[in-house]
Amino acid sequence: MENNLLPWFVVLAPLIGFFINAFMGGNFIPRTKAVHHGAEASHDTHGHGAHTHSAPTSGEWLSGGIATALVLLSFLLSIVLYFQLGTISGEEKRIFSSAFSWIPTIGLPFRFVVDPLSSLMMLVITGVGSLIHLYSIGYMAGNKGFTRYFAYLNLFVFFMLLLVMGSNLIVLFVGWEGVGLASYLLIGFDYDRVAATNAGKKAFIVNRIGDAALLVALFIIYRYFGSFEYFGINNMAGVLTEQGRRVAIENGYLFTSDYLTPMLLLLAAAGKSAQIPLYVWLPDAMEGPTPVSALIHAATMVTGGIYLICRLHPIFLASPEAMSVVAVVGLTTAFLAAVIALTQTDIKKVLAYSTVSQLGYMFLACGVGAFGAAMFHVFTHAFFKALLFLGSGSVIHAMNGEQDMRKMGDLSKKLRITCATMWIGTLAIAGIPPLAGFFSKDEILANAYADASMGGLGDSNHLLFWFGWVVAGLTAFYMTRLMWKTFYGKPRYDNETARHIHESPPVMWIPLVALAIPSVFVGWLGGMKLLHIESAFEKFLEPNIHWRKADTLLSIPENAEIFIVSLSVIASIAGIAYAWLRYRNAKNGELLTPEKKVSGSGSLWDLSYNKFYVDEFYDAAIVRPGRKFANWLWRTADARMVDGTVNGVSGIIASLSRMLAGWQSGYARNYALTMLLGVVIVVIGCLFGLRMVGR
Repeated sequence: MENNLLPWFVVLAPLIGFFINAFMGGNFIPRTKAVHHGAEASHDTHGHGAHTHSAPTSGEWLSGGIATALVLLSFLLSIVLYFQLGTISGEEKRIFSSAFSWIPTIGLPFRFVVDPLSSLMMLVITGVGSLIHLYSIGYMAGNKGFTRYFAYLNLFVFFMLLLVMGSNLIVLFVGWEGVGLASYLLIGFDYDRVAATNAGKKAFIVNRIGDAALLVALFIIYRYFGSFEYFGINNMAGVLTEQGRRVAIENGYLFTSDYLTPMLLLLAAAGKSAQIPLYVWLPDAMEGPTPVSALIHAATMVTGGIYLICRLHPIFLASPEAMSVVAVVGLTTAFLAAVIALTQTDIKKVLAYSTVSQLGYMFLACGVGAFGAAMFHVFTHAFFKALLFLGSGSVIHAMNGEQDMRKMGDLSKKLRITCATMWIGTLAIAGIPPLAGFFSKDEILANAYADASMGGLGDSNHLLFWFGWVVAGLTAFYMTRLMWKTFYGKPRYDNETARHIHESPPVMWIPLVALAIPSVFVGWLGGMKLLHIESAFEKFLEPNIHWRKADTLLSIPENAEIFIVSLSVIASIAGIAYAWLRYRNAKNGELLTPEKKVSGSGSLWDLSYNKFYVDEFYDAAIVRPGRKFANWLWRTADARMVDGTVNGVSGIIASLSRMLAGWQSGYARNYALTMLLGVVIVVIGCLFGLRMVGR
């Protein structure tokens, strides 16, 4: 289907919201009436005062309402496009927008494509995004940057839609860079706090590493494929055929196409989706407002890397070596982040490392060729992770900005809706049936097991499955720990805080309930082979992505699948049970005898609590040497060579100017004498020259 205008409206609606709030938002909320107290801006541990819990003003409702309504409009139009896709028969289910010539020299149009893969991402981005916008109206009420916040939030959604809806890699790259910019603005939203601005800069700089890799990969892709387009006559997927590979061998491109290109794409995806070695920006991104964390971690930016790999999966399938690296990177990241999450005391940091770990699961799925399973986990994770982040925001809102779980406890009776919905999110991410996370996580583990059975990564590849199984148990443990330390046990807050604790207003708890419902039910879209229920999700994505590597990966026997499902559920229940036993009577609750813990003993607890000192290592190995090198360049190359050359030349010119200035006496007779001498010299020179020529 060609020249459809609806995709343009989907993309432009949040951009219109950005312009309205950016240029007219000041008219909605007079500056003199704004009060600076948003939850993160008032974090007690940062010394920013108390949270006043004010209700949104009429101007804030107008500003936030416009931003929310326009994202909701994009969601409704995305639903219309989804149903239009269903009316297209055959395998090529694609809706193209109208286009304009963007880069005529290479015949590159600026247009959008809606296919099953992009449609799925559009529904997640706009659906979950609109709920986060609605929640933000209550959460950010009274903040002096209210309209600026919603302008940034709309801009973020706009760029993310560009990323997933572009019909070619260059439009994707514009969205890719745009979400990097928007994340920088949102993470560093409270620009008067050094921690927030540093976190924004860290996210921006770390992502530039992956972005540089993507840019190089684009050049190689154009060299090899001769096109940036996903579909059409000269498309990328079509070249990855036997004929295309023979041409590649003849032209000497096989190395770059089969190894270098997917590795560069992996580095780009690792930056955006926070995988080793570029995951360090994501936990620090918690310095932004909590709804921003929900948007970045659940529905938008961090899913960009998974989307890139799945969109370009033919390139990865051409390189078994690259596929192996993707799987190992994903599983290593999942395990490391889960271990770090065990000991964190900041409620948002636990969820941040949980996101990194779950993204590792998605990379594991891609590495074993289960691209459809990876996208299924992207889909289910968006709901329960957004729910958990917004639930943590509700807790922080009630606790006057406090984020340290050691200062919480006994909140279940005062925050009943928040507690109930967060338990749903916790059980979903822990993989307890029949909630959503159970289906998507077990699909990944089953594919890891099946790939090993078929010799995907060698005889020892069952380690991928077993480490993934361990991560499932760790996930259940640290999430139950979070719930127990937050909502149960003796209260660990002061009387002043206790007087102000209350459930969040409807504008905040309604999105929690709305996200809890799909966190329970959407897993069934993935089907259940043991119950012979067909996967609607698999059928929907089939025109874009094979659920498995159909050429090498066979379905595992039913008894093996029963074994995998049983093991997974056992790991989850064991993690929950151990956390309950460990923390039900804990007074301040840390992993392993917290009351006897002495920091600095070099134990595993210390390594986990200090995040394995990865940030310190990067600081010592890269940041400080880089700063010293930059200072050396400044002192040597800039100050001495560049400035020295410039100053030397300017000094010579100044000296000549002073010497010539002495000739400017102001007397006409001196100027006449000078002219006469000049004429005499010229005449004598001419005569001398003629004489030499005559000889």
